[in-house]
Amino acid sequence: MRPILVAALALLCACAGYTNGEVLLSDAGGPPVGGGSGGNPDSGPTDAGPTDAGPTDAGSTCTPLAVSEPIIDGCESSSALSGTASVSVGANCAVSITLSTGISCTGTAQGTNDQFQGACGGFPLCGSPSIPGSISCGSCSIVICNGSCP
Repeated sequence: MRPILVAALALLCACAGYTNGEVLLSDAGGPPVGGGSGGNPDSGPTDAGPTDAGPTDAGSTCTPLAVSEPIIDGCESSSALSGTASVSVGANCAVSITLSTGISCTGTAQGTNDQFQGACGGFPLCGSPSIPGSISCGSCSIVICNGSCP
């Protein structure tokens, strides 16, 4: 009974953040889950990206793109403006979007649909499930149409 209580207390302390370091077999904790090492004891080894579970983890890629598309910009003024966007997604997944309405967006793309995460104009947290697509910047959005706008 005593070894079970010791193991339970050790687990509770580890989960609460009171301990750190490697979990040894002699600690009754067993080996790290996922085969991690060093600074990532339970997250598994890094794979295909610079950080484990980071934005480029697990071989995430993007689809390079260079297009000019019509847009509806709801971020530049209080009323929606029509215009065009020059969109570039590089091989390194860096995104650059220049709108004819005066706003520029920069960030990164991920996945085959070029999921966008970045900033547009004075809006630091913008995102879209795809490019072309609707970029949401919290209180406003920019629609990059695919061919023609509705």
